[in-house]
Amino acid sequence: MRDILFRGKAINRHKGGEYRTKYKNGDWVYGLLERHYNERFKFPAEMRNTDGVSGIQVDYETIGQFTGLCDKNGKKIFEGDIVRHIQKYEISGEVESTAVIIWNEAYSCWSVKYLNGRVTVFLGCEHSKIEVISNVYDNPELLKGE
Repeated sequence: MRDILFRGKAINRHKGGEYRTKYKNGDWVYGLLERHYNERFKFPAEMRNTDGVSGIQVDYETIGQFTGLCDKNGKKIFEGDIVRHIQKYEISGEVESTAVIIWNEAYSCWSVKYLNGRVTVFLGCEHSKIEVISNVYDNPELLKGE
């Protein structure tokens, strides 16, 4: 059975400027999603961390779910992670690609979206050959080029 785990960036301040928990703005919070962002009433998304602290406000645009898999170094792979994938081909040899982990609505599965636009099913590319190098929120510049 896989862990259900989310992460999101804290936006955890009271109106006076003091922090509500140990998390400062921009810190990653790992745990369960307690409340989704409410567009109509502008309620922020909230998470409960792995220690059980609840009501931690997070930026809803940064929330990503754990895929249930780890990279070649044992690091957990989340939605929105930027990964380096080394593929071996008979003709061209090894090719290193940069990609983003996404939820594929069409197939209801985790997928790898390469910078050239190609999308493959995540389980189809051996996750033991994938390395998490960052995420789209901390280092979006890694998605440029290639």
